[in-house]
Amino acid sequence: MQPIIVFQSQYIAIITLLRSVGHVFEKVDCNTPKRKTWADAKWEEWKRAPIFETFIEPTRNDLVKQFKGGLELRDDAFESPAVVADPSMPDMVSIVTTMDARRLRNAEGRLVMPDIHEAIAFWNLRLLDADAVFQEPLH
Repeated sequence: MQPIIVFQSQYIAIITLLRSVGHVFEKVDCNTPKRKTWADAKWEEWKRAPIFETFIEPTRNDLVKQFKGGLELRDDAFESPAVVADPSMPDMVSIVTTMDARRLRNAEGRLVMPDIHEAIAFWNLRLLDADAVFQEPLH
């Protein structure tokens, strides 16, 4: 069993990391003018990909910029919560539960894991493409 806040924090971290892949790629990997030019052109295409446009970008913005969204804690992915003594918390208690990630839903009621898996696959393909292009001399 884990404190409920741990599951919420992990979800926010995963979504933030999914979006930061693009930022790190742009700021670290595109360290020459030719790479930057290639990446700038690709970004226009990548931003229009359905998983980026409907999941990665808006979910990160909702969670991190708007402080809304998150996991639906009242769905069947979570077992019945328990209250336990926790001296690390201000009120000395934590609400803990177990979770089945396969049944996890976001605040809109949509299953979370299929989108996360698709987002990981999306970035994997984009970075493999970049690796292949960056191995060759860019003209």
